[in-house]
Amino acid sequence: MAWSWARRWETLLPSDDPATAREVAQGRSYHRSGRVTALRVATGRLRGRVQGNLATPRAVEVAVPVLGDPEWSRIVRLLAGQLRHSARLLAGLQPEGLEEELSAMGVRLLPGPDEVDTNCGCGKAQPCAHTAAVWQAVTERIDEDPFTLLRLRGRGRERLLAELAAERARHAAGTDRVPLEGLGVEGWTRARSPLEALHLPPEDDGGPAFSPLRVLGDPPGWPPGPGAESLFGPLVQRAADWARALRSDA
Repeated sequence: MAWSWARRWETLLPSDDPATAREVAQGRSYHRSGRVTALRVATGRLRGRVQGNLATPRAVEVAVPVLGDPEWSRIVRLLAGQLRHSARLLAGLQPEGLEEELSAMGVRLLPGPDEVDTNCGCGKAQPCAHTAAVWQAVTERIDEDPFTLLRLRGRGRERLLAELAAERARHAAGTDRVPLEGLGVEGWTRARSPLEALHLPPEDDGGPAFSPLRVLGDPPGWPPGPGAESLFGPLVQRAADWARALRSDA
């Protein structure tokens, strides 16, 4: 089983010699006792303050390289084309398989250990216990919200969602559409092609079948009142359950 982003981030902090290992262990103890405050995660940088054994808290700063626009274009295209990834992100879950798919496209989601620069006001060799405490706090934040890692690497939640919406709009504009006058009532009750020709994808994880409706949101010009998800979600879910039942009976 692949490691989570949080676990991968945690292992980026070196602890290969006894002295460093002691500092990292002390930093984890600081974090567990609630001594990390003012944690701030921004594009390419994170900051925090740690109350150590002295009266004055130590300021810690970590610099992380951001991905360039070409890499983010590939990420956006992949997320826009794989709604399951977007749905898991919005649910606060790490998209399964996303890192491997990006790696195949030449994009490394997590930085390398030699790409991260740490600095602490205590003046000790890095990583010190204060840096390790902040590092552990960010590890916990990534585990709770995977957008934390994406923000560090160059795209915050709002900007990324806006770029995803724009990418889907560009894709929709380039696809063939059926004119409104070409739609008929029979299209709602009669299949336009033989059902035997339908391809069923591999079994999913059992999550809500209407998750894409939640990711896409209401179409432009949607009137006030019940959203598309609340109106069409139950229909989509019933259709998915019916399809699963057919597959299990086959």
